[in-house]
This record gives sequence, structure tokens and C-alpha cells, in this order.
Amino acid sequence: MKVIINNFFDGILKRGIPIYTSELVKKLREHNVNVIEITCPKVLYTAPVWFLNIIFIITEQLIIPVLGIIYRTKYNIYPYNSSSIIDLLTGKAIVVIHDFISLKKNKKNLAAIYVKVCIYLSSFMIKKVIFISESTQRVAKKLALFKSAETVLLPNPFFSFEKIANATKKGDLGYLLLVSGLGANKDLHTAVDYYFSIPPEKRIPLKILGCGNGIDKVINIINGRDLNNQIEVIGFVSLNEVVTLYSNAKIVWAHSLAEGYGRTLAEAKLTCKNVLCTRISAF
Repeated sequence: MKVIINNFFDGILKRGIPIYTSELVKKLREHNVNVIEITCPKVLYTAPVWFLNIIFIITEQLIIPVLGIIYRTKYNIYPYNSSSIIDLLTGKAIVVIHDFISLKKNKKNLAAIYVKVCIYLSSFMIKKVIFISESTQRVAKKLALFKSAETVLLPNPFFSFEKIANATKKGDLGYLLLVSGLGANKDLHTAVDYYFSIPPEKRIPLKILGCGNGIDKVINIINGRDLNNQIEVIGFVSLNEVVTLYSNAKIVWAHSLAEGYGRTLAEAKLTCKNVLCTRISAF
């Protein structure tokens, strides 16, 4: 069987959906599926976000369906909550749903509007949908989405992370590891406020992971409050370094307004760490 998988942001984003998609590609190939993986050209990695989003939409709506015809694929898999309208019409699309954050009323940027339209269209037209968690599947049911589609539950297996974690020594270097990001759902401002609400004499060092090249933005959020230099903001790091950060933490901290915390919980479990959860409704 031959399939195309859209992994456009692999190499641009270091966490989240690209990792899930890369793991999916790896496992499909191990099961002798001929996978054509579509990624963003490296020359565009540093392009502005708005430009990358436009190229992503063009790739998804036009390039992938055309390549599907040329290569005679059985399915074209769309793991970014969105999907090609052409492939919805032809029945070749499989969409992977990670969350429904884009459906929130306050989401009005291009990417959110695009994903929102795609989710509603695919909900009525798609034949097969993949959910990455039971909680996401429950939200879909609550919203009455994908009622007629064949549903598949395919959680993130974390193969690569687990392999490295099994070979990494676990320790306790006394720091709190906040796995976050700069998206509104991550609510980083509040998380940092929580940290500074702890009396100085009772704080432990804090490492913030997941903000990539947004270190300056995180420093602005800290806003000069780190008088004792206890906070370290981690930039882009390799998966090996991510595992090491988890393995040596005293506690892993997950802070999120809605979906988007599952990876942190799973990775903490794989490195035998307790997790502090804040502002997550499920807890």
C-alpha cells in the first residue's frame, strides 16, 4: 500500500504534531507501507510564520492531492487537524485529530480559521478519522463531530522517546521542569506567575522547555522578577537532550488551559517522574 503523509512542519517545530507524525511514518514503514512524507523545504525554515502557514495550506490543498494522483496512493494522511478538500471529495483523506483548540471563539488567526473550516468540512465528508486520545474522541462526541466517520484510536506511542529514556540514567538535580510553549493554550504568563507566588526561600530552580526560539518572549514574561537567577529557558534541543532534562528533574510541571498536556504526562511517566498539573480541567 502507498500513502502520502503531510509532515510539513517537521524540522520547523521540534515538538508536538511533527514528532507524532514522524513516529507514525516510522511505524508504517516498518509494516512495509510505502510512505511518501511531505515536509517543508529547508530553505524556508526561517521564513515568517504567516508565510509558512500559507505555503502549508497550498501544500495541503493542492500539492498533496496532485501527488496522490501521480503516485496513485490509496490514502493521503493529514495529521494537523486539517485536510484537503479535494481528497475529502475523492475519499482518499484520513485526518488525524489531536485537539479542538482552533474551534474556540477567540481564535481568529489564519491558521486557526483554516483548521476550523477543515474540521467542520471533514466532520461531514470524511470516511475515516484518527483520534490520538480517548479524551479527544470524547470531545468530538460532545461536539457532535465525525458522527458518520469510521473512527480509529491511535495514541502517540513515543517510540523514540522511550528508547532513549530506557538507556538514560535517572536522577534528581533539584529543578522543576515546566514543559510549555508560547501558544495561548499554554498560558505561560499564568504559569510563571504561579512560580513567583511561591515565597523565594521555598522556590526550587525552574527550567522552561518547549518555547524554541521564543526565549526573548519568555524573558519578557519573567519581566525581571528572577532576582536569584533560578530560571533557565531552554531553546531548541535534540530529543536526547529533552530526555535528559526529564530524567534529571525533581518534578515535571504540566500547565495548560485545555488539550495539549498529554505528551508531557506520557514523557514524565516514561522517565519515572511525578507530574504537577495546574489549570488543566481534567485534573
